[in-house]
Amino acid sequence: MIFAYTVSSTIVPGGFVWGNGGKVRNRGVELSLAATPVKSKNFSWNTAVNFAANKNLILDMNGPAKYGVNSDSIRYTQPDGAGQTNSTLQILKVGHSIGEFFTLNYQGKDTDGNSQFLAQDKTLTTSPAIGTDYIYAGSPYPKLLLGWNNTISYKNFDLNFFFRGAFGGRIFNVSRADLSYTVNAAVNNISIHAADDLMTDAKNNAYSTRYIENGSYVRLDNATLSYRVPVKKEGYVSHLRFYLTSNNIFVITKYTGIDPEINQGGVGLGVEGNNFYPKTRTIVLGVNVGF
Repeated sequence: MIFAYTVSSTIVPGGFVWGNGGKVRNRGVELSLAATPVKSKNFSWNTAVNFAANKNLILDMNGPAKYGVNSDSIRYTQPDGAGQTNSTLQILKVGHSIGEFFTLNYQGKDTDGNSQFLAQDKTLTTSPAIGTDYIYAGSPYPKLLLGWNNTISYKNFDLNFFFRGAFGGRIFNVSRADLSYTVNAAVNNISIHAADDLMTDAKNNAYSTRYIENGSYVRLDNATLSYRVPVKKEGYVSHLRFYLTSNNIFVITKYTGIDPEINQGGVGLGVEGNNFYPKTRTIVLGVNVGF
């Protein structure tokens, strides 16, 4: 778990050092099943499904000992949007997963229409304390990954399609938060999700549970329809096949951002912050010829 630790600038110029952040444990299970439910002279269906689940857990946070680093938690991921000074999104914490969200607990609007949050003492406040009033707000890791591949054949026609899915992971939609700052509505474009927020509500875009969304999705990743043209054995052409292939066909999700399939690597996983380019959808018409 390589991470940049804050240390005394008298020991290390610059005040931080890269080091192994401690111990991390991953435990999971994967199951693959394949079958041919239907098989006849002119029709067949082959299917295979894959399930995977993994539990990530930080066991300790003992950093490089020679620099005096010894901590059970580190706050990090600081996008620095408008009005977000010192706000962080995630935490490395013993007993939690890498990338655990750690942020303010959004509690809707008060009677004046201003954003309010749950303070550490369980009271509601419109002026939450950064760090102090934070709560653990879920993991970006999916609880279940799914892959489902199918091939259906009827006479000379073949149809292959593949679904992928991820379920139970959370996404911090930083882009939505940054585009919801109504204080700047007179000069900047504002997200439609902030249409009912007051221009005087300076905390409406505060990084909080308001902008943590369900990242579950099912995607039809690709599909290919093909037709094998019957050819004479004594002819010049031994094989002729026409096909139509499409990738990234559709995705089913409740996530309001561009795409729920965002960065899931490193320690800053599960954060979508104006750094994601939409996946392209491609359609290819082709022919295979053998001589």
